Amino acid sequence: MRIRINGENKNVNAELTLYELLSEMEIEPTQNGIAVAVDREVVPKTAWQKKVLGENSEVEIIRAVQGG
Repeated sequence: MRIRINGENKNVNAELTLYELLSEMEIEPTQNGIAVAVDREVVPKTAWQKKVLGENSEVEIIRAVQGG
């Protein structure tokens, strides 16, 4: 199945949850400072294991960084 992650097209397994996607991308889903939106709607961290991505889903992953 094809989805778009931060503006780039990517092929992934069908029936993939948001939590599984983050794990596959080597992003630890339990760490703080990560926000995710699917199809322009922010998904609460508590719903990541239940949110199944569909064909052509648009995923935006935002990580907070320190610095200045």
